Amino acid sequence: MTNIEAGPRTATPRRRGERTRTIPEQIADHVSTAIIGGEYRGGERIREQELATLYGVSRGPVREAIRALEQRGLVNFFPRRGAYAIAVTLDTIIEIFNVRAALMGLAVRDLARRKDRSVAADLDTAIAELRQLAKARGTPPERFARAVARCGGIVAARCGNQYLSRLLHQQLDRTLWGLIWRERSLDFFTPRRQQAALREWEIVSTALAAGRDAEAERAMRLIFFNARDAAIATLEKARGEKVNRAHLIKD
Repeated sequence: MTNIEAGPRTATPRRRGERTRTIPEQIADHVSTAIIGGEYRGGERIREQELATLYGVSRGPVREAIRALEQRGLVNFFPRRGAYAIAVTLDTIIEIFNVRAALMGLAVRDLARRKDRSVAADLDTAIAELRQLAKARGTPPERFARAVARCGGIVAARCGNQYLSRLLHQQLDRTLWGLIWRERSLDFFTPRRQQAALREWEIVSTALAAGRDAEAERAMRLIFFNARDAAIATLEKARGEKVNRAHLIKD
């Protein structure tokens, strides 16, 4: 069987407990990342045969991948005409970060109000891993990003609002938010940035443990705003585009 993970694009190693993705899923993830990164422009045709040749597979898995891309809202498919990439603007990505910041702010505010010591302890353990990685220097950004995601996962999964928790989980599952981070990191490239991210999570942890809900919410939102700004800076370079900085709200 063709191993797409070792194929033309460099993929993030599979995490423990994560099921092996099918070949169509792997192709869809890679093409999704290419669309987000600007390698496919809005309206550009995504040709089945080119992808089949690129990944060394038949056209069957490629067709499945294209159907998955259509379900994700990243391509328009027209019978007898083919698939065409949808424009994913940097402004759209900014809006996605802003929504995630608001939702995660609500989640951590709920946790702070409940003063659940077990959640605070688990978050402290996850932050201790961040501390070790930041201290080590030279930590790959992808590894640091996964450790940050584990901190966020604790907040999302353990908040008392079950509907919000499900919504946050669903946002990670093959949506644009999850795809932004899946194949490569857009942040945490330098020791200085990793140290700053560590301090951000320490502030959240302190506010959460003390039950200061408003402070915890503000700190959590700032985490996502700072990650958004770093990601947008990375994408601006990759795509050769600029955004209106006024869109990068901080409140």
